[in-house]
Amino acid sequence: MDKLFKYLGGDRNIWMLAFMLGILSVVSVFSFIPILVKVKGMSYSYLFFKHLILLILGFGLMYVIHRVPSKIFSKLSKILFYVAIALLVLTMFMGESVNGADRWLKIPFLPFSFQTSDFAKLALIIYLARQLVKRKDQFNDFNTVFRYILLPVGLTMFLILPSNLSTAVLVGVIALVMMIIAKFPWKWIGFSGLAVTGLFSLLLLISSVAPEALPRVETWRSRIVKAFGDGENMDPTENMQANNALAAIKNGAIPKGPGRGVLKHYIPEAYADFYFAALIEEGGLPTAIVVIMLYMWLFFRFIKTGLGAENTFSTYMVIGIGIMMMSQVMVNMMVSTQLMPVTGQNMPLLSMGGTSAWFTCIAFGIVLGVSREQEKGEKKSKSTSNKNEINNELEDAIA
Repeated sequence: MDKLFKYLGGDRNIWMLAFMLGILSVVSVFSFIPILVKVKGMSYSYLFFKHLILLILGFGLMYVIHRVPSKIFSKLSKILFYVAIALLVLTMFMGESVNGADRWLKIPFLPFSFQTSDFAKLALIIYLARQLVKRKDQFNDFNTVFRYILLPVGLTMFLILPSNLSTAVLVGVIALVMMIIAKFPWKWIGFSGLAVTGLFSLLLLISSVAPEALPRVETWRSRIVKAFGDGENMDPTENMQANNALAAIKNGAIPKGPGRGVLKHYIPEAYADFYFAALIEEGGLPTAIVVIMLYMWLFFRFIKTGLGAENTFSTYMVIGIGIMMMSQVMVNMMVSTQLMPVTGQNMPLLSMGGTSAWFTCIAFGIVLGVSREQEKGEKKSKSTSNKNEINNELEDAIA
């Protein structure tokens, strides 16, 4: 095992946690797909091997990306961001409709589609990390700040918003945390917050007059009402997903065991958006605690890697990726426990996310690459120190 981790390079804790989550994903997703088999008419074996192959390819991407120097991502940050914006625009006009939202873009010549917002989140993190370092001495210049930081963040949120409100909000949260860490002026943070609130209110006003301008508004409203409205006066069938998720968690008081869950047959996204609920029904509270601890440990290693990075760009980038990962975990858990309205956020490396797992693996690969550079720097520093000690000893012997 030591030889394997030595060959791989990078933080062995992150590698080990990624492998553990991947193995748990293969086992649990196979157990959580009965409703997908029933609704889509697909076989268990097809869905299982599709998920397994995508995950294996994802780990291959993780290995390849972790060998790429972080300075390459810094140099490519603008290109990645421009590509992300182009893909988001393309998705608005040519995206495949899923649950009434155009979120998916078909990959040419391949039987796969992907959520362009997954790529956009990662591209924005890399771009923002670069700009926060490059423009640090210009933070008091509004024109520079607006052009290179605030406008790109706002544009990304605006293009994601029509199809996925929760992802747009998460993008804003990630950007906010990165700005705070970079000591970005609070006056610009406050300005951007007011601007986003004002623009969103304006969009809601426009949609009330022209519903076709923002067709998802009614969906957002109904989900908020279902989550926080008066349950006594509400038809239970209108909030069946969330109610079944809560019932699954309640059933988990006495764990059903792997493959023996009952309510996973009635939760439409038990293998993805409601993964946490299905996990508790079959594994109980102990399994849920173990999964939470795995993610907390992973987040700690991300933060440690970021703080120990050789340059500020890598620090911001890794911390941004850590916030992205934990925000998805928290949203999935909060949706499953009805602490927030129903929305679609996968559990990183656990949910059956298709190509979204690839972007998660790419993000993990970037963090592992930074930790690998850190290890090489420490070895080089240690080697230089040893050489200096030997030279000093030789000089003392000659003297």
